[in-house]
Amino acid sequence: MAIEKTNTIHTRKEIEGQPDLWMETFEQTINDKRIEDFLKPLYKKEKLNVVLTGAGSSSFIGETVETYFRFMPGVNARAISTTTLVTHFKSLIDCETPLLLISFGRSGNSPESNAVVDIAERFSKEVHHIAITCNAKGKLAQTVNHLNNGLTIILPPESEDKGLAMTGSFTSMILTALYIANSENSDGHAEIIKNISSNAKKVIDRCSAELKNLSFKAFNRIVFLGSGPLQGIAKESHLKVQELTDGVVVGKFDSFLGFRHGPKAVVNNNTVVVFLFSTDEKVFRYEKDLVNEILQDGIAMHSIGVFCDEKQAIDMDLDQKIIFDLDNSSKGSACNSVLYVLPAQLLGYYKSLDLGLDPDAPSHNNVINRVVKGVKIYN
Repeated sequence: MAIEKTNTIHTRKEIEGQPDLWMETFEQTINDKRIEDFLKPLYKKEKLNVVLTGAGSSSFIGETVETYFRFMPGVNARAISTTTLVTHFKSLIDCETPLLLISFGRSGNSPESNAVVDIAERFSKEVHHIAITCNAKGKLAQTVNHLNNGLTIILPPESEDKGLAMTGSFTSMILTALYIANSENSDGHAEIIKNISSNAKKVIDRCSAELKNLSFKAFNRIVFLGSGPLQGIAKESHLKVQELTDGVVVGKFDSFLGFRHGPKAVVNNNTVVVFLFSTDEKVFRYEKDLVNEILQDGIAMHSIGVFCDEKQAIDMDLDQKIIFDLDNSSKGSACNSVLYVLPAQLLGYYKSLDLGLDPDAPSHNNVINRVVKGVKIYN
């Protein structure tokens, strides 16, 4: 079933519209010849530092994709949030080595994101900029457009979520970043994106009712666990539920192995635990051990497993299983990371409705806004 219609105008459509948006984003990106022309001379450099940056959800994009930039010789890639770079740029960045600063921003109007572009220009001996944004009129797009050493990639208009929570903007920026990381080896990507999009539609239709029913239960904590790149998705997932419920449900995240070292204390009988399982079999063995440990504790109110490999789900005794039945090439693709955030988006949406909130604008006291306000940048 599709997400039910309510007074909310945008969030429901934006969650459901992602599979089509992914196809449109991919087609636009692969046909943008400026990208390859801009990247070729940079990737030929003997050394290149790549910094993936953004604030909030946009920073989690970098954490999700940074691993895939490290496959190239001579490239050192790091995800560092703009909120950290504004205060500690010179402590964290080697200003003598060529830098490719890749900035993510839904609106492109975050004060920190624009400040970091300026700081990089002032302190880096050689810097190149890519701005990936959903808003052609935003300050980030306008600033990087006017730089001789910059490239602005504007995603399709549908990517600029009108609701508070980033949904399609987050996932479409991930896919664009993954293309940039591997633009020279994009053969077969069209079929992979098609397979991922098709499975996303099926799962949204199949799992919505079950996630809606879960939203009626009185949980006030939710934990998302992911390994490696999926820890970035776990971060985004915890924030999605927390934002959409106006903080009534407190979100946490961790890696599977890290969760044992103290953070597991957060689990009580009002907690939902969501496991984002890797398709890497070696990683999965570690993840399965942790799941068995938590299930044996019998404390959590509800457990959910999210799988991109159906075989992994067979012997897992979880309360709920969300399975994306991907073909073999898609299972091994980094692009499948966008699927893992869908359960959090759906559950956050339904829990928002259950709490009597408007998912488009769930913050009762306007504590959080689409674009952060009140940040003063110091020179």
